[in-house]
Order: sequence, then C-alpha cells, then structure tokens
Amino acid sequence: MDRLLILLLFIAAFTTNAQEKHQTIWGTITDGTVPISGVNVTLSGSDEGTSTDANGKYEIQAIAGDLIEFSYVGMKTVHIRVEDVTRILNVVLWPKIEKLDEVVVTRSKRKTQRDLEIDYAIDKNIINTSFGYLSASTAAYRLQVIDGSELNNAAVDILSAIQNQLPGMSLNIFTDPETGISRRGLSKSAGRGRSAMFEVDGMVFTDAPTWIDINNVERIGFLSGLQAAWRYGSMAAGGVIFINTKSGRHGAREEGSDRPYDRAKLRHNIFKDDALGVSSLEQASPIYLRELFKCKTIETAERVFERYAESYRNSPYYFIDSYNFFMEKGHRKYAKRIADEALKKVQNNAMFLKSWAYYFEGHDDLKTANDIYEQVFILRPNYAQSYRDLANSYRSVGDFNKAARIYARYQYLRDEELLNISDSTAINTIIERESDNLMVLETDHMMAKRLLTEREERFSEFDGTRMIFEWNDSEAEFDLQFVNPQKHFHNWEHTTLADFERIDEEKLTGYSCEEFLMDGSLPGKWQVNVIYKGNKRLEPVYLKTTIYYNYGTISQRKEVQVYRLGLKNVNQKLFEVFNSGGITTN
Repeated sequence: MDRLLILLLFIAAFTTNAQEKHQTIWGTITDGTVPISGVNVTLSGSDEGTSTDANGKYEIQAIAGDLIEFSYVGMKTVHIRVEDVTRILNVVLWPKIEKLDEVVVTRSKRKTQRDLEIDYAIDKNIINTSFGYLSASTAAYRLQVIDGSELNNAAVDILSAIQNQLPGMSLNIFTDPETGISRRGLSKSAGRGRSAMFEVDGMVFTDAPTWIDINNVERIGFLSGLQAAWRYGSMAAGGVIFINTKSGRHGAREEGSDRPYDRAKLRHNIFKDDALGVSSLEQASPIYLRELFKCKTIETAERVFERYAESYRNSPYYFIDSYNFFMEKGHRKYAKRIADEALKKVQNNAMFLKSWAYYFEGHDDLKTANDIYEQVFILRPNYAQSYRDLANSYRSVGDFNKAARIYARYQYLRDEELLNISDSTAINTIIERESDNLMVLETDHMMAKRLLTEREERFSEFDGTRMIFEWNDSEAEFDLQFVNPQKHFHNWEHTTLADFERIDEEKLTGYSCEEFLMDGSLPGKWQVNVIYKGNKRLEPVYLKTTIYYNYGTISQRKEVQVYRLGLKNVNQKLFEVFNSGGITTN
C-alpha cells in the first residue's frame, strides 16, 4: 500500500479517536530577577489552579489546548497555550503601569490623515471614507472595522456576510414611503428600524450594493448614531456601512509605484552595524561547541565529542549541535552516526524532530528530512504546519504528486472545518501560495493538472524574492530585523508581550512560520538580523530560513540555512540578500 495512503488513513483514525492526555506543567515565575511567591496559576475557564511557593515554583496538570493564566497583583497577566510538548514554563511577569490622570498629564500625539493613509496597509483597524481615514483604535466614538478575510465567502450576498460579522445587525425589507419601492437592507436597534446607508470606495448608495463580490472586499467599517448623521445627514440615521474594495485605491503608495510604503523608510531607525557576526557568536556558544571550534583536526574533535557525550547524554541539543559541527567540517560519516543514535531518543518529540529535519535540509539530506517530517505528521495530525512541511518535503525529494495530495487533504479538512484554520491565518496564505506555486511550476511532472484553479493567478503574480522563517519551538520569542540598503531598519516582533494574539493563534492552529516578500521598490543589499528573547525553558531555539529567488518563475531557486539561537537580547546577523525590493509580510 502507498506509504502516503497509510499516513492519511492513520491520521483519519487519529483525528476521530484522539484522547486527551493530562501532562504535568511546572516552572518558576520571576519578575525578571527574583522569584515571585503567591502568583495565581489557573486554567482559564475552570476552577483548577494553584499558586507559586516561596521560591516562585509551581506545578499544574493540563492537557494540550488548555490556556494557563499567570496573575499577580500589580503585574500584567500572562496567558500561555499548552501544547503536546509543553512541560516547563518559566514565566517572567512585568509590572502593570497605570498612570492617574490627576497625577500625570500627558499630551497624546494624534495621528494625522497622512499617518493613517500610510498605516492603512498594515493596520486593519483603519477604514477609508469620503471624510478621510478613520481608525477604530483611536476614534473617540464607536467605529467597527472588519477585515475582508473574515467574511464568509459562502454567504448569499454581501449583506448576509456583513450581518454575520456585526452583532445586532439584521436583514430587513424596507419600503420607501414616497415611491413605494421595497428593498433589502441592514439595520441596528440604534437606527430605530431605519436602513443603513452604504459608502463603497467613496461613493454613497442608499440601495444595498448587493452586486459587490465578497472576495473583492478589502475592509468594512460601520459607524452608527450621531457621528453618522453628523457626517451624512438624516439619510444616515440608520448608520453608515463603509466598504473598501480591493479594486479601489486605499492607503499611501511608494512614489512612482502602486505598492504600499516600505515601513523601514518611515522612521528615523538607523542601523548602526552593531549586529554580531559568526565569530562573536561562536565565543558565546556552550563550552562543548567552543572546544570543538578550537580543534585543529577531526580526530581531536571526535575525542572532544566523546569526552562530553556522557555529561550531555540527556541533552538533545548537544547531539544536534555536534552533528552540525561535523557536517560543516565535511565529516559526514561521523555526523550520521551521531544523528542515528540521537534520533532514537527523540522519536516522540516533534519539537526536537523538527530541529533535526531543519539541519538535514540545510545539509541537503532531503530523504532523511522527509522521513522525519512524516514522523512529525503522525505526531501532530491537527497541526497546519505538519501538512505544509510534509508537502514541501515531498516536493524537495521530487514526489510532486504526493505533495499535491497533501495540499488537497489539507484543503479538504479546512473545508470540512476539521482543522481550526480561518482564511486570515498566516499559515493558510503561505500554504495556498506554495500549493499554487507547485501546480504552476511542476505541472509537467504531475498527474494533477486538473487541480489548477483560478487561485494560481493571484499568487503567481509575485515574482521577486520570498523569505520563509520557521522555528522549532512554539515558545520562541524574537525580533526579526530587516535593514534596507539605506541602513534603515524595521522590526517584526514575535513575543507574547508584543502580540499575544498572534502566538496564541499559532498554537491553536499549529504553525510556527512567517513569510516576507521583497518587491521592487527599494533595490540593493538587505541585511536580516535577529534578536533572540528566549523561550520558557531557558534552552536554545533553531531557526530555519528559506530564501526563494525569482519566486514564481521557471528560474526559481532556493537556499536553506539553519541558525542556533541561544544568546539572548543581542542583535545577531543572519544573512544578506541582494534584491530589487522592499519588505512586506503576507
């Protein structure tokens, strides 16, 4: 029987018969310096909980999917989602600073229309109207903004799609008292039964724009009450529904192009060439790596490895790092022996298996990497990342039909709502782009020509440089820094403090990756750095980067690099890339 078919049958059985397993979670809570006693550690939505002892230590039972809450008076509450590999969670609590108006008087900096126009592309709380750009985050009145990706494409029409997203909004038949003409519309209780007015890309409509294609909606905003009537008069007594379509022009553009502004050019964030290089990072490595780096011969390096092997026999990182060292020195046979022994100890740990797969890919051992991704697929059948990794791995070893079948399986499970993934989830866009790229570039090698759809047109339009970042540990916190040719930089933050919603989504959906696209607005040499903030276990993290050149064209090629992140809170140089582009996320 086909090996892939066996895998899929196993997954089908697993997803219908999976049992919840309790696991013990433990760790220490600190303020960044000293332990905190009396911290409440509870499972959100239940009465189960405990508190830290005099040494800041705690222990609690949980199952994968549970949300653990860490709370303490005067500190910001922290929430962490439990995963299958979660065991140790060492958490840092930060002070909750609340300024009293009568004591501290500050003058907030209001954003200008130009600021809002520039921010439109990255801030989904901004809507474009005939009265200018409005932000739900800063407006002094109630304004609701919905991203178009949140609309149900299967809705009957745009009215039904909006109704499902705006609580209290109802579909009604309205009759014009003067003409007697009846029409469908939307109303809220605040509108006293009156139909809401519509503004589509700056044009006002009293009749509902049912002709709008839901897939063409970029953003929707709703303004009710006096603010709507103040702007549009009595005809807006039922509120105003703003619709920004993808066909319209919204947000500022780079000069001479139709692309959004490159964020790195907007601030006085000048890069000072202070990122650490490889030699500096080697000096900060664990003692066993420093000893290996000093070795003049392979024979000496083997003796160093054997000497430390007993002390580090319970550390998967020791064997991963040693394998990579010997591979880079060209001693492949010895490195393979290390890997064969070490892999036996981590067969049930997806996090460590992914680290090994990263390095096998980096050293072009694609067959072994594929075997490991199959293991991870079995361990994590409900993770979106498992489908992406396995499909990409099949493609790497030249089995394009298996890759297409994995993508098709993923799409089927999504459509049947057996995977917890929305259209707006980052991994979904990544998988769709890669699935379409496979269909476009490898059609001649596949039996799956019939799988080509209109989606290819949407994603194959991009033909620049594409960068994918993946990390093995879902608790990894870091900033990616992109330095443009003019030495300005932009940071993408991946920390619980900066974006808890994103990290929680990653755990619920099961993914740990992000893509960045380089357009043609700012040519030259770019540098990519990383600032590692740590994880919850005080252990290293492995970051895999895949750079695709000429993405979406017949000359597409890729480079894979793997980095060990262990040194915290310092800027580390990853790589440089020459391109005719500026950075945007998906």
